[in-house]
Amino acid sequence: MPFRPSYWETTTFLRPADVIIVGAGLTGLQSALNIKKKSPQADVLIVERAPVPRGASTRNAGFACFGGPTELLADWDAYGPEDMVQTVKERYDGIRALEAGFSRRNIDWEANGGYEIIDKSEVKEIVLQRLSGLNSLLQRVTGLAETWSVTNQKDGLLTLHNPIEAQLHPGKLVSRIMEDCREAGVRFMFGTEVNSIGKGHVETTEFGQLTGKEILVTVNAFARDLLPADFREEIRPVRNQILLSRKILNLKLKGCFHYHEGYVYFRNVGPDRLLIGGARHLAGQQSETSSFGANPEIASQLVSYLADWFPEMNLTLADFEMAWSGIIAQGDGKTPVLRRTKDGVLVAGRLAGMGVALSAALAGRAAGEIDL
Repeated sequence: MPFRPSYWETTTFLRPADVIIVGAGLTGLQSALNIKKKSPQADVLIVERAPVPRGASTRNAGFACFGGPTELLADWDAYGPEDMVQTVKERYDGIRALEAGFSRRNIDWEANGGYEIIDKSEVKEIVLQRLSGLNSLLQRVTGLAETWSVTNQKDGLLTLHNPIEAQLHPGKLVSRIMEDCREAGVRFMFGTEVNSIGKGHVETTEFGQLTGKEILVTVNAFARDLLPADFREEIRPVRNQILLSRKILNLKLKGCFHYHEGYVYFRNVGPDRLLIGGARHLAGQQSETSSFGANPEIASQLVSYLADWFPEMNLTLADFEMAWSGIIAQGDGKTPVLRRTKDGVLVAGRLAGMGVALSAALAGRAAGEIDL
């Protein structure tokens, strides 16, 4: 039997909104805040399928997301130097905005910098040859003569460092932004599955049709299921795995670490835990899924990397007592999508695993496209 709302529900919880935002992640939440700042009287409703925000925003590794030199060099080669610099600028501006707005609001912000580990001789040679040129380009963004500097060239490893990268607790960050949304008068409907979208409405499993003057889709990797087949941008879900260790006595590792164009990443969590994640490049098409889950082979490989780089820790898979996965959105470029469907629904997403840094700018642009 279809859901039949009461009069009381249709005039409160289910009333028509000015803007319906599908997805309560970083982009959706910050879009709502920007819309309310622009139009304080606007009725903004965020619809989220899970009981709590769940996706890339709260299931990532907690990097501020500046990026490492092998990734930036790969982007330089693939998209050109100007495109690479523009992407870095958006990340850098996002990190600075995060630091200014949230670093003192109990999100476990630690500005320990970022590192890249390189263990292949041919890659070391290329990076060292091109490091000066990369730093020259990055200086236009960071103002630093050496955004990346060599800190170690022994034990078969080349390690580089930048002072900009930071780490945080993404769950706490999302919680703080939700608090700001509620204070601004944004409404929420959690546990509400959106099945389809169209001009001025969304169809839900639980409550039928919800109407709004504007519809904004911010579900990132999950957008493809809601978009028409002829939507021109490629948005492809990719699953990343993350492992978190037990408490490790005398853990000296501090900071955010990258390996192999950012496909593998690890960091300390607090003073005594180690997190490692990624390696989706080794999973092939198995990683291209919107389903949460585990890949035991990838988990073993992640721990194997640590055993190679830090043999003194004697870490095995059994030392990692927590594991989860997050779904990011990839496509045919590193630039986020901000585009309307043919019937006027606005889509904002495809953050390529860099949503912590890039979501604020994308949300600001999305809010600017909303016409009330």
